[in-house]
Amino acid sequence: MRRNDDDMKIFHPRMADGAGGELMRLAALTDEYRRNGNMQKAADIGEKLAGIIPEEAFPEDTARLNNKELMQLRALMSFAAQIALQKYMPHSMLASQAVNSMFTKLSETSPGVFSNISDGSSFTFYYLSVRKQEDIEEEIGKNYAMLCDRAGDERFINLGSKVYAETDMYVCKVIDRAELVE
Repeated sequence: MRRNDDDMKIFHPRMADGAGGELMRLAALTDEYRRNGNMQKAADIGEKLAGIIPEEAFPEDTARLNNKELMQLRALMSFAAQIALQKYMPHSMLASQAVNSMFTKLSETSPGVFSNISDGSSFTFYYLSVRKQEDIEEEIGKNYAMLCDRAGDERFINLGSKVYAETDMYVCKVIDRAELVE
């Protein structure tokens, strides 16, 4: 008996090129990251980063800050963590997983901070600093001072620069400790 296989699809190597092939590779990589635990590790990294608080990370520097300045500092730390995740994670898929986890956890544990970040303009100013590619830390510091209504205040510029740089280093260490499988 002969079977009718007219509707059968045959994989052709040329179909692995282009967008279809890229989707296939991403799907395979997603499966691999789930299997080897990287997706869960990335989510755990994001949740850990949602818990960083300026008052704990920089107690001497934050002692004299008012609520607005602390809120802006928290937004800066979240921004710096997001940029560092995109910079240091071995794949953008894992970075996205960590960022999504961080903001989900932040929305659950600190809804006021999350709404300030998601509705505020601070990330826009910080992204402009990163896009300039010229002394990013100093530009971040200047924007932090400006967002605190302290434009030109060296103490605030230095604090913003310091927090950005140290958050970046902290995220790098958190990623290293997670021992992602490459």
